[in-house]
Amino acid sequence: MKKHYTISLIILISVLYTGCEKDLLEQDNPNLPTVTSFWETEGDAIKGVTGAYAGMQRIGSWKRWILWATDLRSDEGYSKSPWTDMVNYAKFSMVDYNLEFHQRIWYDHYITIFRANQVLDKVPAIEMDGALKSRLLAEAKFIRTFMYYTLWNLWGNVPLVLQVQTTDDRPDYATEQQVWDQIVMDLLEVKEVLPVSYDDPNKGRATKGAATALLAKAYMQKRMWAEAAEQLKAVIDLGVYQLVPNYRDNFTAVYENNPESVWEIQFSGELTGNSENVEEPGASEGNNRAQFFAPRGIGWSDGQATTWYFEQFTKEKTVDGGIDPRLDASLIFDHQRPDPNNPSQPFDPNNPDTVFWGRGYKEWQNSPNSWGEDEQWFRKYMDEVPPGTNYHSPINVRVIRYADILLLYAEALNELGQTAAAYPYVDQVRQRAALATLATINPNMTQEEMRLQLRHERVVELGGEEQRFFDLKRYGLLEDAAEVAKLAENDPDFEQFVVGKSDLLPIPLTELDINPKLKQNPGW
Repeated sequence: MKKHYTISLIILISVLYTGCEKDLLEQDNPNLPTVTSFWETEGDAIKGVTGAYAGMQRIGSWKRWILWATDLRSDEGYSKSPWTDMVNYAKFSMVDYNLEFHQRIWYDHYITIFRANQVLDKVPAIEMDGALKSRLLAEAKFIRTFMYYTLWNLWGNVPLVLQVQTTDDRPDYATEQQVWDQIVMDLLEVKEVLPVSYDDPNKGRATKGAATALLAKAYMQKRMWAEAAEQLKAVIDLGVYQLVPNYRDNFTAVYENNPESVWEIQFSGELTGNSENVEEPGASEGNNRAQFFAPRGIGWSDGQATTWYFEQFTKEKTVDGGIDPRLDASLIFDHQRPDPNNPSQPFDPNNPDTVFWGRGYKEWQNSPNSWGEDEQWFRKYMDEVPPGTNYHSPINVRVIRYADILLLYAEALNELGQTAAAYPYVDQVRQRAALATLATINPNMTQEEMRLQLRHERVVELGGEEQRFFDLKRYGLLEDAAEVAKLAENDPDFEQFVVGKSDLLPIPLTELDINPKLKQNPGW
């Protein structure tokens, strides 16, 4: 599927020719397709859907800036960037609602929605294979829904645009409930159309499992446990997903679109052109995460992991007395730092110095880059390449993993009062990490004990994967000042969190200026 993204320029060109009046100095290039000439063949339909997929490679989407709105606004991450606005963003503090990276999240999600809407508007009239047409339309609607799911979690009240826009459109304000209703309605439809799997050339496209999983996550965010459990069980019952033996295989380019991957965004390192504007010929389709999250001397170190997140891995040993293997796959850290459980001893005496980018941690610590003994960085999606090329990382982002589904199903069962039934699903995830089963070490947990245990399990399994902030919203922890105070103990950034305000982002002022129908979110 990665090769399909490289033709996304075609669909953008068709966007540029929508609803514009041109004078004699602004003539269309006769060698380029227009919106009226492009949407004619089956090939055009396929390219149009490819353009929608390519929207997720934009820097305001899963290529880069979504990390600031998710990982760094949770207690798993923070920023020490020299760009002060980045630091404040992670601290829930904004003065300028038109910050470039903040705007880009909004804009690029709506650009992708526009592309999906073009497919839904133009493809029905194309004469082509009926089954393929139905599938492509379902793929486009899934992409649009995925964009709205993210916007809904981040902004709540957003314009609900379901038709192709023109330059003078001013879409109506939609409530959180209206946006959520549309998400659910669309996913209920497309999950019945999308295939369970694809052949190798088409791997990476939206599937029945991806749509069902996203529907389940939408129900979970509304705490509709029974509805969520039904959809999660349906994903499990498809029988096509399983945990891969090596946890780290989920975060490298070696084993992409693997059996644990329910939905992932495709990236490629083949092109090394412009990383900011993905529409230029030869533009990079690479993932930027490594460049911005890698430690000093390797990347910009704009985002780092909190010590609290590191310490979650130290709470339990494996069945043979070792360290949870997910720690080394998740974090870059000094193995000789003091053990949180025994401060007078090194944390990992049997692992004196893990090598990162050709040097041991101590070498980096003693170099001009000065990696601190008490620092740690996210290791997921870090590629072992020479510094300076990480703007073009080929590593796909696994947005929904089967481990996520298993833990969500256990959570839904527990919330339904079926605590005993939740054990097997969380234990599958624990056993992959060589941890003892909960059924063995704590077989009779109460609902509240299991609830707290599952929250811990999600951190050590899914940390740094853009899940934690949405989890905090679902748990209701962001609605209670006392709970926010506890989060501030994990991450001091939460000291500036304001209940009733900070759980949603402010709508960019440029949008409010252009569209008087919009309403700013409370408190901003």
